[in-house]
Amino acid sequence: MLWIQFLIPLFLIDPCNTLQFATNMTFARIPEDTPVGSTVFYIVTKDPEINLKYGIEGPHSYYFNVDSMTGRVELAISLDYESRMQHDIILSVEDSSNIPVRSPMTIIVEDCNDNAPVFLQIPYSVNVFENTTSGSIIFTVSAVDYDNGGLISPTYEIVSVIPSNENSNYLFIIQGNGDIVLNGTLNYNTLSSFYQLLVKATDSGGKLHGEFIYQNSTTYVSLNIVDVPDIDPQFLNAPYTISVLENTELNTEVLRVSAVDGDKQINDNILYFISNASYPNLFNLSVSGYMCVSGLINREDLEEEGDQVQLEVMAQEEHLNVKGEHATSFTTVTIRVLDVNDNKPQFYNCDIDDCNFKNVAPSTSFMGEIEEHSAAQVPVSNLTITANDPDKDQNGVFYLTLRGTYAHLYSVSPSRIRNTGQVQVLVSDSVGLDYEKIKSTEVEIVANDTGNLLDCCSIAKVSIVIIDINDHIPKFDHSTYQLEVYENCADGLSIGRITATDEDSGAFGTITYQLLPESILENFRVDTSSGEISVVNGSLLDRERRSVYYATLQAQDGGNATSSTLLEITILDENDEIPTAIGTYNIFVNENVDDISIQIEAVDNDEPNTNNSFIEFHLLPSEYSGNFTVDLTTGLITSLTPLDREAINVTQNGRVVLTVELKDRGKEPLSSEVNITINVEDLNDNEPLFRDSQYNFSVHESTKGAFVGSLQASDHDQTELNNRVSFRISQGGSGNFIIRAQKEELGLYRGDLFVDPEVELDYERQKSYDLIIEAQDNGLNGVSHTASANVSVHVLDLNDEPPQVDPSSLKDVYLSENGTGTPELLTILTATDPDTDHELEFQELSVECFKNGADVGSICYSWLWLAENGSLYSNDTGNVDYELCDLVTMLFRVEDKNTLIGNRFSNNATVRVVIEDINDNAPEFLAIDETFVVVPDVAPFDYQVALVKATDNDTGVNAEIQFSITSLVFFDSTGGSTSLSNIFSNVTSRENDYFLGSIRVATSLDAALKGQYQVTVTATDQGIPSLQTTHLLNIFTVDVSFRVSLTFSKTPEEVRAESSEIIKWLTVATKATVYISEIKEASSTKISSRAATDTIIYLYFVYSNGTAITPQELDAYDVIIRSDTSSLNQLLQLGLKVIGGSGVTNADKKDEIFYGVIAGLAGAILLIVVIFITALCCMRKSHNRKLRAIKASKIAKTLPGEVVQGAEVIPGTNMFNSERSNPMLNVDLGPIIDLGFDENSSISDSISVDSLYHHIQNQGDPSMPQESQEAAIAPAVSNDTLDGNEPLALAITDRINKAYDNVALDTTDL
Repeated sequence: MLWIQFLIPLFLIDPCNTLQFATNMTFARIPEDTPVGSTVFYIVTKDPEINLKYGIEGPHSYYFNVDSMTGRVELAISLDYESRMQHDIILSVEDSSNIPVRSPMTIIVEDCNDNAPVFLQIPYSVNVFENTTSGSIIFTVSAVDYDNGGLISPTYEIVSVIPSNENSNYLFIIQGNGDIVLNGTLNYNTLSSFYQLLVKATDSGGKLHGEFIYQNSTTYVSLNIVDVPDIDPQFLNAPYTISVLENTELNTEVLRVSAVDGDKQINDNILYFISNASYPNLFNLSVSGYMCVSGLINREDLEEEGDQVQLEVMAQEEHLNVKGEHATSFTTVTIRVLDVNDNKPQFYNCDIDDCNFKNVAPSTSFMGEIEEHSAAQVPVSNLTITANDPDKDQNGVFYLTLRGTYAHLYSVSPSRIRNTGQVQVLVSDSVGLDYEKIKSTEVEIVANDTGNLLDCCSIAKVSIVIIDINDHIPKFDHSTYQLEVYENCADGLSIGRITATDEDSGAFGTITYQLLPESILENFRVDTSSGEISVVNGSLLDRERRSVYYATLQAQDGGNATSSTLLEITILDENDEIPTAIGTYNIFVNENVDDISIQIEAVDNDEPNTNNSFIEFHLLPSEYSGNFTVDLTTGLITSLTPLDREAINVTQNGRVVLTVELKDRGKEPLSSEVNITINVEDLNDNEPLFRDSQYNFSVHESTKGAFVGSLQASDHDQTELNNRVSFRISQGGSGNFIIRAQKEELGLYRGDLFVDPEVELDYERQKSYDLIIEAQDNGLNGVSHTASANVSVHVLDLNDEPPQVDPSSLKDVYLSENGTGTPELLTILTATDPDTDHELEFQELSVECFKNGADVGSICYSWLWLAENGSLYSNDTGNVDYELCDLVTMLFRVEDKNTLIGNRFSNNATVRVVIEDINDNAPEFLAIDETFVVVPDVAPFDYQVALVKATDNDTGVNAEIQFSITSLVFFDSTGGSTSLSNIFSNVTSRENDYFLGSIRVATSLDAALKGQYQVTVTATDQGIPSLQTTHLLNIFTVDVSFRVSLTFSKTPEEVRAESSEIIKWLTVATKATVYISEIKEASSTKISSRAATDTIIYLYFVYSNGTAITPQELDAYDVIIRSDTSSLNQLLQLGLKVIGGSGVTNADKKDEIFYGVIAGLAGAILLIVVIFITALCCMRKSHNRKLRAIKASKIAKTLPGEVVQGAEVIPGTNMFNSERSNPMLNVDLGPIIDLGFDENSSISDSISVDSLYHHIQNQGDPSMPQESQEAAIAPAVSNDTLDGNEPLALAITDRINKAYDNVALDTTDL
């Protein structure tokens, strides 16, 4: 009877009600930037039923979640166009009476601008010599944008330069191809020894999330400046100044000079020498820089040198500099000699700047003078007193005072002098200095050195003469004087004498004269003693420019007292202005016109209405002056006869130039000339003329377009418009000939006669032709003239066989690359010609260059040379390169120079030259777009940590490459470096046309090292001799400080079994490469020993640029992991419990203390209350809770798998979820919580939470059933409402604000 049960469903199926999908459910386009959780489409069917169940299957179905009730499809995992451009899924739908119907559907992922450019082969670091020239390319960066298939290159920009200053900000520029070009000069010592460029690569832009954006990324380029020996040594603390007491003992060390190499990185040894000394033989200097006393030091001998010795010290580098010279620098050493007080002050009769106290004896008497009634503080003149105490500093201080009968009339300045001072006697009583009362006075100056008790003082006597002063000024008789002079007069001409008087006598009564202002002195001067006024430069006196001058005559007596009078000087006119024509005269007239008139305007700037300014007009004789006349007074020019254009010289282009003289009537007449240009316009009044009336020509037969001969015709009109001649065949041509006009010169034209290009003359059919050629000018207004000539054309017979290339000479020729550079004969090409009278010439037409069958352009054009006799030479063997071109083909032809008709060239032929290879190319490393990182903690023996790729442009054994590690240096994070060996090994392999060098771990790596390995890899080819190239490789280390931990609530064996899935989802969440270091069981520090076993995974998160996540940065990446719901759900299903740390939080410790105190102080009371509450709960709510549990269980079972995610609990029950934990755990059971046994609670068990409380599931999700959506409103209920709810609802609501584990309880505690 069992088979009957299987047949029953078949009878219930309605064959007429087959489910069908809508016609548009075959494909969909989804942008890759669509957010996870967005609705991307709905599954639509043609079935009229309502209760359908929808689903998605297929290999890519995990990218989508479908609401089985509504058919709404939302995105579950982010799409990535670059990873997968198309997803294939299978749509399914079923109802209660039909079997599921499935239909394939294609999801097309649309590309968005979601990738920033990625720099290749980072990090970038390069050494640059400081003497690199501006404009040099010092480095090239490269980035790729994976959007648009990686076909569009990004643009580059230097964002910043470290150090940042006015010099470095523009020191480097970056070109569109990534070349970084030096835009200035480098200097290791004065600018910077290191530059760090922040380079930004920006893509071409595109849409992302509906907006057009530009993606960019940045990287640093480190430029290490390499010092070269180009800077001279530099003294330290230079220049040097020291003090030494006189008479210091010999060989006493007084100074050590020190210098360093200006090239800081080179630091050459420095040697020292004394190159010059202001006072020799007092000091010497050792090559190590120590200076000692070598002679007797006496300060008094050094006074002329300022009590000091100046030494020039030279520092010299031990080795030669970049120029091949010894670098040197110089500094000065100033040695001051100290003195003692052993001299008294003395007076000297000399100026302070000119005194030589050693060679001049002291003086005790001085003479001076002073004007009577001089103002107070005025010094006595002609008095030169210098006081000097040769002692130094405080020993040289002394004081000055006055004494004597007339000391009260004066004071001495200064009153205190140090060493040397200029002494002045100043007036203190102006009234007392009266010449009428006192003619002379005498005082004594006392100099007192108070620090010298034995011989302190010196005395100087000063005699002062009183001088009389001036008290009268000069006087003139008149306040104004009037003078006259002709313009352009002779230099030095006297125009008058004016004097003044002064009542003073002697020098005060002597008067001198002066003209003011200074500008008048260009034209006039005055005798300083006589007062006579005369002309300085008569040529500057121009009445037309200035007719009157005004000046001040100043008189000054011997006491500098002055007075003045006004001079008015009138300039009289002379005939000095030349008559000048106004404007220019250039007119146009037709030839043969006889009524030409021209009015000349002129001006003379001499005084108006005088003979000096009256103008007469005279026509000067010229070639055409006889045709015109001019009015003497009015200047009107009129023509006498008509003008003929052809009578005018053709070189004058029809221009007639007349010259008119303009002349005044002055005593000495002045004149000028003006030219009048008359342009005679040409008329067509001449007809063409043939040079000959009969022409005879010959031409070869069968020659299309052949030149026959030329005819010449002229036209005597002078303009091209009238003398242009055209030719035509008016008779006898029969369509066999054409004629073209060519201009030979003005008025002379040539008619070139040709055979018509479409016609071949036949000697056998017609041997001659008689033509009439007509010449016609153009003329104006339709008026033209013609002439004709007779032409006889005779036809000639010809030979017409072309040459042929000999095929036997076209064999392949072989040429080795990199020859000696001298031409070599490769082969001789031959050709034949059936004509007996021939001259053959070989001609190169083109050269083509090939490499592996592909055209490589013009690289080989200069390698071959074809001689005219067919000899083929290698022309540039030194530049022949097999790697650039392995085959050269030359296309050539042969020409018969004697061929007169037919084809004179042979058919084109080709000769092949095969290039043979030699080993002349070193291996070349290829760029690898990868940053190499090694995690020593997880790098086993023979583990690949880096890869190099190289190729060789040679062929065969010359191109086979072997890699080797020639150097290994470790640079730690503090800047230090260590040379290592045998750390890495190399394995060479071949892949297609290039070789791979796998750098592998050869021994255990130190996991505590921080920094990077710098590996020098050498690629060597197998040619003879072999060639090699080195490449610098940086391998970054990720030390144990980057090791982080994750805690999983599973056993170590389970975690190891699922480690590949854990790595997969951690990689998706963090976008980093994940390395597992260790998996071990977690040490339990929980209060309860009954907690489940946890496992800690120690691992590393490493990015492609060499950076890694530190434990301190783990919190930030914790947020990233949590934000990726898809990855987090997968990790939660795999048992993820704690991210980072040991899994014990501060909240855990607080809970442990809390429960410990509660257990110790209130255990007994709590036990009684729990028993009472448990009994009451069982009595009052047992029935209702069972009903809610059954309902909640049904709801949970009907939820789709995508919504449940395998980690939810069953609301309202005490059932374990998939992680074997209970939703009642981790709730703070403090005394403020109301346990709320109200059985009518509407939000108890309303929310489902996973065991780690990382998500509140399905709040307001449209994909949930209606009952679950109603139960998901608990977070919106106020705290007051929640106070009466059950513990489960309160725990869920409280979890919204708190996220910590309660490790003190397990499931049995409830």
